Amino acid sequence: MHQLGILYANKGEVDQAIALFNQSLEIKERIGDVQGKAATLHQLGILYANKGEVD
Repeated sequence: MHQLGILYANKGEVDQAIALFNQSLEIKERIGDVQGKAATLHQLGILYANKGEVD
């Protein structure tokens, strides 16, 4: 899911990329992949920042 998210982000399909990264995040949380979770959160942060949706 993570790699698909990157592909969609590179194509400019940001909303689809975010959906895929969120699916990836759920999987990584379920299996306890802390490093993968951090990488996915990083990608989500970049996408939201590029959309101007930061808190």
